Amino acid sequence: MKVIKILNNSLLLTKDEQGQEVIVMGKGLAFKGKVGERLDEEHIQKRFILQNNPSAQAYVRTIENMPESHVNVINKLISNAKEKLSLDDQIFFTLMDHLSFAIERWKKGVSLQNRMLWEIQRFHPVEFELGLEAVHMLNQELGIELTEEEAGNIAFHFVNAQSHEQNMERTMQSVKMLKDIFNLIQYSFDMQLNKNSIHYVRLVTHLQFFIQRLQEGRLGNSPKDFIFQHMVKEHPLEYKCAEMIKTYVQNMLDISISNEELLYLMIHIARIVQEEQGDEGQLSH
Repeated sequence: MKVIKILNNSLLLTKDEQGQEVIVMGKGLAFKGKVGERLDEEHIQKRFILQNNPSAQAYVRTIENMPESHVNVINKLISNAKEKLSLDDQIFFTLMDHLSFAIERWKKGVSLQNRMLWEIQRFHPVEFELGLEAVHMLNQELGIELTEEEAGNIAFHFVNAQSHEQNMERTMQSVKMLKDIFNLIQYSFDMQLNKNSIHYVRLVTHLQFFIQRLQEGRLGNSPKDFIFQHMVKEHPLEYKCAEMIKTYVQNMLDISISNEELLYLMIHIARIVQEEQGDEGQLSH
């Protein structure tokens, strides 16, 4: 591995045997490898491959211009999050890029409202809690005062870094769709859903994977017609609600969902409605 550029005391831009550009991290690496020389790989603690990343050069410039203390604390908060979440290593760059601007905005006294803070708290509580821990760590170690709004932004990066297709726009779209679908359910049955309910948690999980499948174009097959028709007959209100969700999805994604997806939606909606009404009935098992 050959050193191309020294970014700071612990980060070097290198090129590996396959000709790929790789940012490597390790304590005091700048003193263990000079530009143009080969680097002993036993000193490397982490490596981040830049190949095929269109933002690679921008990330390199961000790291070069960011104080090493900032880089270290960001790496620390990512390591903390990785104890609970399976995160793609690219979050090191995307979060570094985001936080460099967030810190600059704080220094200038510019505050931006996170319009999806409530949604990220509600639908991704683990990521939001880790976002709060990250903000606390940044504030304590860098002497700044980032707020809960920023915890929500960091949480979005944690959610996005768990996806195979890292796309922040898609992540924000999925959170918005979750909120809208829950609002449709609550509107249809004129009720507030209990967030502590096991069926609520199951419905959130089902809807998250449902939206992900739709975004990726993985559409379910149609179930046996008699099963679907039985559910429509036995649960007409749940069917009407599922049809409203189907129309919403068509408007959002230009995708028509299958009867299989409608069937599972009806089952989950029926369970949570029956629970709220105090009657578990035949769908509670």
